[in-house]
Amino acid sequence: MKSEAQIQAEILNYLRLLAPACWVIKAAVCNERGVPDILCCYKGRFLGIEVKTCKGRLGPAQKVQGKRIQMACGSSGVARSVEDVREMIAEIDDALDDDEDDDGDETD
Repeated sequence: MKSEAQIQAEILNYLRLLAPACWVIKAAVCNERGVPDILCCYKGRFLGIEVKTCKGRLGPAQKVQGKRIQMACGSSGVARSVEDVREMIAEIDDALDDDEDDDGDETD
């Protein structure tokens, strides 16, 4: 089983490949408990990613921070693999496509 540090490294490598559409930082030291491991801005949308192994669980402070991010119109989620993050990015892309459709722009 991969360690949390290994999963984080793989996710960071993937997100950095999305530049310049993606800005990413690993939150190593923070003044608030529960801040997600990875903070990302993808195409203008904020994404907080809490990295866990397959057995890892969110703590109470992490749950609160996730809710705070969502209340501020950002996205947050738990990633146990790069594939989980790909899905989060795809959801943002889908939402952006929907926003363009709502603006009356034509799509193919």
